[in-house]
Amino acid sequence: MNRPMTASSSATSRDYHPVPNAVGPAAAPAPQLPATRKYEISYLSPDGQHGDLTVRARALRSVENAFAAFGHNAVIHTQRGMLAVEDVWPGDEVRMADGQLETLLWRGKITLSADPMSDDAKQLKLTRFTADAFGMHRPDSDLVLGPAARLLHRANGIRKLVGDDVAFFPASDFVDGNTVLSLVPPHPMAVYQLGFARQCSIMVGGLEFETLNPGTAFELGLRGAALKQYLSLFPHKQSFEDFGLPSHPRLRLSDLELLG
Repeated sequence: MNRPMTASSSATSRDYHPVPNAVGPAAAPAPQLPATRKYEISYLSPDGQHGDLTVRARALRSVENAFAAFGHNAVIHTQRGMLAVEDVWPGDEVRMADGQLETLLWRGKITLSADPMSDDAKQLKLTRFTADAFGMHRPDSDLVLGPAARLLHRANGIRKLVGDDVAFFPASDFVDGNTVLSLVPPHPMAVYQLGFARQCSIMVGGLEFETLNPGTAFELGLRGAALKQYLSLFPHKQSFEDFGLPSHPRLRLSDLELLG
């Protein structure tokens, strides 16, 4: 499928390095600027136009979570066949876990790279599901997921907690050091998320995962100009309410452990 010609916009930053004052007292250290990262966006606008954006914005976890679900080479079932996530583009018809085809409206991408000098336990990590970790062909081959991936999981106790038989759980909650592993990116690695008109469950490697839904503005912890900038990353939506509600509740495995 040939990509249409699109216009790309990007923001750049420049570093300013002051010259030390050799005569007077030592200059006060420059204030540390907030960390930023590059967000890469491809979308299908409400009027059917393709577009691409490259935006440099704050490296906030609430923003990164909308971009960081599926690792490079995660296989997606589309009307064009089985494709790696990096080869799926807005306008493609993607098959959902329920068998329905949905038009892809948005694909977000960020690149993760570990800081080898950092011992920050909260740095962005990948999760690797080894083949057959959840049963035969679940997944059907090793599957690398981004830090924001959520797996649709069925377990006793979910209904007691949320009144539903299934819920989305962070993929990282399943790390056991054996068949599910936590990984620090050994080199810069791209991760992706996919957005549709509604939140869907998508089958990847024989397992069901959630697609884009940021949750509520309250959950994001953003307001005012920050919330407006966040919404600008999703040109396929006209308002925050257009995202709708998640298709299933979100839980942590620790919530189930509290039930004993």
